[in-house]
Amino acid sequence: MELIGTQAFQRLKDIRFLGAIDYCLIRQPNGKPAAIRYSRYEHSLGVMQLARLYCRLRRHKRRSERRLLCAAALLHDIGHPPLSHSVESVFREKFGIDHHTASKDIICGRKPLGKNVFSILRRYGVDVEKLVAVVSGEVESFDGFFHGPINFDTIEGILRSYSYIRSTPSASSPEIVTEAAIKRENEKDKDIVDAFWKCKDLVYKEIINSEDSVLSDFICKIFLRKNLGRIKYDSFFGTEPELFQQLPGLRALLTSRSFKAEVICMVDEPVCYVFRDYYIDREGDFFSRQDDVRYRHSRSKRILTLKLKIDSVAKAVTGSQGVLFDDDGV
Repeated sequence: MELIGTQAFQRLKDIRFLGAIDYCLIRQPNGKPAAIRYSRYEHSLGVMQLARLYCRLRRHKRRSERRLLCAAALLHDIGHPPLSHSVESVFREKFGIDHHTASKDIICGRKPLGKNVFSILRRYGVDVEKLVAVVSGEVESFDGFFHGPINFDTIEGILRSYSYIRSTPSASSPEIVTEAAIKRENEKDKDIVDAFWKCKDLVYKEIINSEDSVLSDFICKIFLRKNLGRIKYDSFFGTEPELFQQLPGLRALLTSRSFKAEVICMVDEPVCYVFRDYYIDREGDFFSRQDDVRYRHSRSKRILTLKLKIDSVAKAVTGSQGVLFDDDGV
């Protein structure tokens, strides 16, 4: 609870879970099931709950070990910037920082934002260096739940994202998937985890790699590069309202009903993105925890080709139909 109360963790309330994608998907959040917008704060609490479930099922009796696991789960996203992955690559190019290095700096108290975090961890006897190694996936223990393909972060994040897909049946809860992945006692457990991996593939195809999502990430990078004079190193450790003040017009664009048409008018270069395909390799044995073999994915570079006539732009901006997208693999 002390970690949750720190400024560093409370900041995550103002960092949307899916970055810029979140603003395009849910333009006017109102708290109802069909219009909820999530944050890194909520996601981090969810990941911690899965770590607590793991401690109970594995009967970890050592308090120091339980504290290490739960703190690592709670703080795994502590270094995410405003708009998360949508702008992270530009910050890396300009300032040499990403959420991995930022998380380490906050947890170790090397940044003002992390002083209280570091102090709390030390006061409760948490091994800070080991915690950083766990968060970074460098520690190959805890059944792979911090470094393998079936991990707390992925389970919680994918199933949270899945809630955006309205036309599909409900998936298993994060707790059910985590319990099946921990126990691995029977075919039912295997089917639950396999179904989760297929769910991850669906989330990437229908949300992460959708036209709106690709364009929202792309336009954020353009805005950031055109306004680098307004951006400072410390902007990485700020909030989204603060970043939107430094990038005037971006929030209005992301939430515009004519988003696609407006972006097309602004784009004069190919829209490149990474397409991911998640699949199950039956050669990997589920019960022997050969997850790196069984739960696979491939990546390929693609270009979103935008084909649009001037009159179609005018129609789209006024709310009519007429925007045509062609997704070609390269």
